[in-house]
Amino acid sequence: MQSQKKILSFLRVFVAWCQMLVFLAIFGVAFAAGLQIIKDVPSTFVYPTDGFLPFNIHRATQTILSLYLRGAAFADPRGVACALLKSDHDPNSPQNDVVVTLVGVNSTAGEIMYNVGLRDLRRFGSPGVGDKQFMAPTGAAINSDGDVAIADTGNNRICLLKHDGMRLTWVRATGKRGTRPGEFIAPTGVAFDSQGQLYIADPGNNRLQMMDAKGRFHVLETTELQGPTAIAVIDAKETWTFNQQGPYADRLAVIDQKGTRLQTLTLEGKPLAQITADQIPDPPVKLWGCGFDYYGNVVATDIEKSCLRKFDKDLHYLVSFGSAGPDDFQFTEPRGIAINHQFGQIIVAEKDSVQYFWNGADAVNIKVEQEGQKIRIPFFLTERALVTADIKTDGGNIIKSLANNQDLEQGNQELDWLPEGSVNKGDYVLKMRVMATYSSRDRIAKEITLPVNYLK
Repeated sequence: MQSQKKILSFLRVFVAWCQMLVFLAIFGVAFAAGLQIIKDVPSTFVYPTDGFLPFNIHRATQTILSLYLRGAAFADPRGVACALLKSDHDPNSPQNDVVVTLVGVNSTAGEIMYNVGLRDLRRFGSPGVGDKQFMAPTGAAINSDGDVAIADTGNNRICLLKHDGMRLTWVRATGKRGTRPGEFIAPTGVAFDSQGQLYIADPGNNRLQMMDAKGRFHVLETTELQGPTAIAVIDAKETWTFNQQGPYADRLAVIDQKGTRLQTLTLEGKPLAQITADQIPDPPVKLWGCGFDYYGNVVATDIEKSCLRKFDKDLHYLVSFGSAGPDDFQFTEPRGIAINHQFGQIIVAEKDSVQYFWNGADAVNIKVEQEGQKIRIPFFLTERALVTADIKTDGGNIIKSLANNQDLEQGNQELDWLPEGSVNKGDYVLKMRVMATYSSRDRIAKEITLPVNYLK
């Protein structure tokens, strides 16, 4: 009997330890430091470094979810949101700030999944029309004060909840089916700005609404919106945003026309820029969720191509990331996306899992071209980056340093090498290292090696 008790005690401790590791793997806490060099993989977004997550688990599959939360299942996951809660922020322990609170929508189950720091993963709600109930919910939003908003699509309302750092509680539901301010027809997307104002995609009414911090609704004066389904917001008063003044400071990003158009608007609803599916390479395209990053770029999920699409502040296409499948750098119908501006954490909800990334940087379309005596090296940066580039011999000796941690803007760039007269013609090697300016900075760098044939 005593032996059985010891065994049971050991099993309980072992299971608790495994649960803690799984939870940390899902939500992230630092365990290791140092620069990791990656090669031959895309790096616009990167998985956390080796040792950052237990067992390097960066995809929370159904198996992992079941291990941590008994009876839980991915049931048509949709919107996801994240925030660093003020209750979790400790200015004397900045490492804690890498741990964010997530709120995700399990649509078919009519429930919300959320975490409590590093302690617990919980579920809230059930299908229905009353308090603490949801009917086919779609969008989720959370801010640093712990205010949570859920687009309760099937009930034509917005549900307001509160995360106090320990638990999620019901506050109230607002709205009903209708066309007046504060009424909705199948609302889908929600997003908080830094001042506690809530922006809502109201597709059945072809419009956007804003609820201020006092609960008053206002219909934005938009033009020609067609069934807006996803919305994101960035504003100048937000602490962690690069553009705190000028035309890129206060903006909305909106997906409409059944996922075939992405727009940016002013906070009042006036159009700024747009891009449509036929202007995006590598079709087919059906955009689902969207979010702003720290620099004001827009990242959207593509449920048709199972990838992420990244656009600059003017919605010029930058790059597609990922492909369809269950492996690393792949997605299965990605839906909701949440981006923490401060540390560049990116959470993507898929059909059957949740993935966790850091913001990264990549150099693509690199060429080595000789014009006369000069060697031109044009390339395209998918993110503002710190770039180091050297021309080396096959033996690794540096012939010329072209850049040393040089801060270069995203977009088209070029490095040039004009060999000195003492340099012999022949074969050399370009070694380029690209690293993000925040998020994965000093943790992960992409290294690219290309041959250079110098004809004197």
